[in-house]
Amino acid sequence: MPIARNSFIQLTKLSNVKGRITYISSHAKQENLYAVYETTERKFWRELAKCNQEELEQKEELQKTDASEMQTGMPETERTEAEINEPVERLPEPKQPEMTRMASKYPRFYKIYNELEQQNNAIYKKEKQRSAKKKELSEIKGWFKGRKKKELQEEIDDMASQIRNMKDYLPKIVQKVGYRSIQEFLKDFKTAKFEHSQYQKAIAQWQQETGKEPEPQPHGVRAKLAANRKKIEQEQKNTQRTRSQNQDRGVR
Repeated sequence: MPIARNSFIQLTKLSNVKGRITYISSHAKQENLYAVYETTERKFWRELAKCNQEELEQKEELQKTDASEMQTGMPETERTEAEINEPVERLPEPKQPEMTRMASKYPRFYKIYNELEQQNNAIYKKEKQRSAKKKELSEIKGWFKGRKKKELQEEIDDMASQIRNMKDYLPKIVQKVGYRSIQEFLKDFKTAKFEHSQYQKAIAQWQQETGKEPEPQPHGVRAKLAANRKKIEQEQKNTQRTRSQNQDRGVR
C-alpha cells in the first residue's frame, strides 16, 4: 500500500519479537509490511510550535488593544494624529514687573527715616538726662547748697537748649529730599514702603516663573538718559561684532 510523502510515522522499537520471524520471512504475510521513516527533523517541529505560540500571543495582545481603543472611543492611531495636528498653544512669557516711581524712592527714604529715628533717640536720651538733673535739683535741701543748685540749674538749662536745637534739626533732615514737614515725609514713606514690598513679592514670583534675573529699572531723567545711552552703546557693539564675524566668514 503506497504511503504519501507527507505522512509521518514515528519509529518504535519492537519488543517481544518471539514468533514474528516467521511472519517477516513469509512472502504471503508481507503484503502489509512497509518501511516507515521520518522526512523532517525534530527541530522543525519545535520551531513550528514556538512560532504558533508567538502568533497566538500576538493575536491575544491585538484583541486587548482593540478592546482598549473601543473603550476610549477613538483608535490609538486617530488619537495620535489628532494630537499631532492640534496646535500647541504656548503662553507668552510673563513680563518683568515694573517698579513704581514711589517704590523706587524707598531705599533713599529709608535712609532718611533711619536718620530721623537716630535723631529722635538722641533727643529722648538727652531728655532723660535732663529729667534726672531736675530730680537731683529738687532733692537738694539747705542754705549751704546754693552753689550746687546753681550748677545743676545751669546744666539743666544747657540741656534744654541742646534739646531745642536737636528738635529744630529734625525738619531739616526731610528737607534734604524735598519735604517741608516730617508729617508729609512720613506719609510718603509709608506709601513707598508698601509699594516697594509689593514689587519685591511680584519680582520674586516672576523670577520663579522665568528663572531670569531682573534687569535694573532706571527712574528719573538722568537715570533714564544714562540707561538709554548704555543701551545704544551695547547695540553698536553688537552690530560691529556681527559685521566683523561676517567679514571673517567672507575671507574664509
